[in-house]
Amino acid sequence: MNKDVIYIEPEDDITDILANIKSAKNKIVALVPPKKAGVLRSAVNFKLIAKTSRQAGKTVVLITSDESLLKLAGSVKMPTARTLQSKPKLPSDMDTEEFGDEKKDDADENDNEEAAKEDDDPNDSNDDDVIEEEPKKIPVKKESSAKATATTKRKEADLELDDDDFNDDEEEKKPAKKKANKSIPDFKKVRTPIIIAVVAILLIFGIGFWAFNIAPAAKISVKIKTTAQNFNESITFVTDETKAKSEDGIFFIEQKTLTKTADTEFVATGEVDKGTKATGSIQVIRPKNDSINCDDLTSTFSIPQGTVVTIGGKEFITTVAGSANADDSKIGSIGRGSKQVCYLKEEINSGSIGVVAKENGDSYNIAASSDGKLSINTNKKYTISSTAMTGGTSKKVKVVSQKDVETAEAGLEGEGESDAREELASQFSNEYLLIEKSFTATGGKITASPSINEEVKDGIKPKVIKEIKYTIFAVKRDDLSKFIEAKTEIGDDTQTIYSTGVLSEDGEDNKVYIDSFKKEDNKYVGKLKTVVKTGPEVTEQMISDKSLGKKIGEVQSLLKSIKGISEVKVDTSYFWVTSVPSDPNKVTFEITVE
Repeated sequence: MNKDVIYIEPEDDITDILANIKSAKNKIVALVPPKKAGVLRSAVNFKLIAKTSRQAGKTVVLITSDESLLKLAGSVKMPTARTLQSKPKLPSDMDTEEFGDEKKDDADENDNEEAAKEDDDPNDSNDDDVIEEEPKKIPVKKESSAKATATTKRKEADLELDDDDFNDDEEEKKPAKKKANKSIPDFKKVRTPIIIAVVAILLIFGIGFWAFNIAPAAKISVKIKTTAQNFNESITFVTDETKAKSEDGIFFIEQKTLTKTADTEFVATGEVDKGTKATGSIQVIRPKNDSINCDDLTSTFSIPQGTVVTIGGKEFITTVAGSANADDSKIGSIGRGSKQVCYLKEEINSGSIGVVAKENGDSYNIAASSDGKLSINTNKKYTISSTAMTGGTSKKVKVVSQKDVETAEAGLEGEGESDAREELASQFSNEYLLIEKSFTATGGKITASPSINEEVKDGIKPKVIKEIKYTIFAVKRDDLSKFIEAKTEIGDDTQTIYSTGVLSEDGEDNKVYIDSFKKEDNKYVGKLKTVVKTGPEVTEQMISDKSLGKKIGEVQSLLKSIKGISEVKVDTSYFWVTSVPSDPNKVTFEITVE
């Protein structure tokens, strides 16, 4: 009978052996292991081979002289042979003898003769034995029970040249060597070990599948060495969006304003006298013979209301108007022509003119005097006599002075600016870059409470309140970034810009800022400054193409060979993972720009 011979290679695993058994064309399969076949050192693998051969309807014969393999084969009732030409033997624990051995027992000789006759049967289509070319019947010992007989017949059929060589009736009539009666094994005793073994096998396969198909993952970290270059360009800002051309360096800026009030308390240092003012009266006397201008014979001498009069070093104010005019009847003259001299022929008295002290206080209570002076017509010769000034009283009180308000206002300088700046910034999203130099604080209305020169009563703390208008401008970061990219020279096509310095406000690489911001005519100008990082173009797709499915060392070698990559690090999910998974979904990438 024909057979398939499977030579097991050292690198073959159990799945390869099982696949070869299933794909064998002939019913008889001979397994020939090498000297060191690690895959056959496992009892579990032998069980898998036996199970697979039964399911595939094959008879597997192990060709070996290794005692350890013979014992393992015996544990699963697998026939064995020393060589491909020797006769197979059933396992020793089946109490069988070597097939084809000559027996001195007459019954055995009869069995052999009957087997030879059957082999010579011209109707028999089988020509081969399990291992040898000439087919021979392999006698076995007869079991004492019907179950043992059926088992013996099944095993003999497996080892025969062909299942059709014998029918069931003939097999039962064949003489066989009696073997000792054996008790039927109790399946309940071996059920638990079998269940444990099956669970263990499933667990091993499950762990293996997880460890080598699900668990593997990797992270590839790549550091790129870049070149930093300073960027400095003059730009223009407009508040009309229709006039903006970012590609030409003309950017639209948005303005935000905020009005806040700042206040502070202060100590009043002003002091005024809230008493009463002294009053009295004066007379203006023009003496007789007082010379006058002959060309101005009207000799008008008026004293308007509110004229200041100084008496005894104190200033008083006239409360009514008065005059000391001379008419023609009171003017005389001597000589003619250029030598003519005019004079008053008699004294002229203005009469009583009421005055009041300029300030409150009893210091203005002075006695009658004749040395007063008017603040007008100082070229006239006159005498001012006054009555006693009386009625002045003193009452000193604290008031808010102008100096107090100015000092308190100076203390408000910069007060609340930090809070106002943060509040204005919060009105812009991260899409905008604040122009710090555009921040202004314009002072508005200032009020004091109590008002200037108003009395500060006991228990009241004066306060200054200042209204301030805050303003700031911002420009879109994306517009700045596009302008920077267009203006930056990066060399050849292998280079790229990794950073324009224009990131969100919380970005670590936020290097961009607007300097020298100021208003010129109806527009604003400034300097756009940043640090641009350029380097070789390295993308995740490029790293993926060079790493998926490859060993870690190979990945590092391939990536480091790219000019501009300074460091490559591959981290795997578990220590036994030595390759980058082929599935891109299990690989993450990290590109760091130095």
